[in-house]
Amino acid sequence: MFKILTIAVLTCTSIYAQGDQIARQEQEKKKQAAAPVLSMNGAPPVDAAAAERGKKLFEPACGFCHGLDARGKSGPDLLRSTLVLHDENGGQIATVIRTGRPDRGMPPFATMTDQQISDISAFLHAGTLAISNRFGYEIKGLMTGDAKQGEAFFNVDGQCTKCHSATGDLAHVAGKYEPVELQRRLLLPAPNMIDMFMGKKVKPPPPSKVRVTLPSGEVHAGVLVHADEFTVVMQESGGVKSFDLTPGTKVDIDNPLAAHEAMLAKYTDAQMHNMLAYLETLK
Repeated sequence: MFKILTIAVLTCTSIYAQGDQIARQEQEKKKQAAAPVLSMNGAPPVDAAAAERGKKLFEPACGFCHGLDARGKSGPDLLRSTLVLHDENGGQIATVIRTGRPDRGMPPFATMTDQQISDISAFLHAGTLAISNRFGYEIKGLMTGDAKQGEAFFNVDGQCTKCHSATGDLAHVAGKYEPVELQRRLLLPAPNMIDMFMGKKVKPPPPSKVRVTLPSGEVHAGVLVHADEFTVVMQESGGVKSFDLTPGTKVDIDNPLAAHEAMLAKYTDAQMHNMLAYLETLK
């Protein structure tokens, strides 16, 4: 009788243990399914939980040479590594991790499991993703100015009406650009470097024109290519010409963005926000 009870207890214990194990596995699956991912357009998603686990593995094992953020130290920057960039779930970096690179001073980590390598891979991909997505932040709190004060500045102190008109070139400008881009164009209407970096077509700014009068009285005029305190280079109808700024040489440069560049040193924070608030009314 005692043996029968013992067997029954052991059987029940085993069943409950299996049930607990199954329940834990299901909870882990749900947890992984609900785990946040890091992603951007065109890039595979990265499991944030896996990346965090990978970070805890990477720092003590690899951080001494590659840096805690994997951006390089005595060893190479792994976030720029071609091998890492082409890696998928640790498949490409597994061999390097397990066999090492003795010729370069990297020891092998032969005991690392597939899961650990996968987590390290997630950590590295999260790093490359952060670099790729560094322009993807959201700027808030721009619309804090007074539109009425901005309009007054536009018409009077800012002297913006010398070149612009609210009913002319700036008509409906707020419908063309988001506030952050509108503010950028307000401060300096040059090409958007982020758009250029992302490969988008960017309208170049209007060229600066230059007029050089030599000591002899000879005049040359064209599109400015380069200017410094010693030389002026211009594009004339006959080609590119360079002029040394010898005594008696006169240079006149017509820069369409000169007024904006001059205002950069004069704007107060309040004036910038007021101007943006006014431009936002030009729907």
